[in-house]
Amino acid sequence: MLLIVCLPLSNNGGRLAGYYMTQASPTPFVALLSLISSNIAGYTKKTTVAALYLVAYCAGNIIGPQTFSPKDAPRYKPAEITIIVCYGLGILDIIFIYWYYRRMNKKNKAIRASPGYKKLDKQEFLDLTECV
Repeated sequence: MLLIVCLPLSNNGGRLAGYYMTQASPTPFVALLSLISSNIAGYTKKTTVAALYLVAYCAGNIIGPQTFSPKDAPRYKPAEITIIVCYGLGILDIIFIYWYYRRMNKKNKAIRASPGYKKLDKQEFLDLTECV
């Protein structure tokens, strides 16, 4: 998206390459759907989270095109800035999830290493970094 925004309109090749790279953005959608199914226990919770995720995704697809106003043509700066901010928030979200999972894994590791810890039958600790 930065190639599309920062390059002049006359640089068709660079802007087209930037557009082609933006088409890889649906890939994380599939990965997030698999994270929902593997990280959430219980049918009701899993279904609720998946439904909320899809509702938010659909709302974004309804609202998103509204940022492309004809008065902003041909650069559509507000829409381009909105897309870049959304990508940035997505990256921050991934970084937060990684940090949180690492923190929880250290906490679980400390619990398992404590002298009074006794493993119960059919008890599992999930290593959350395997999911990221």
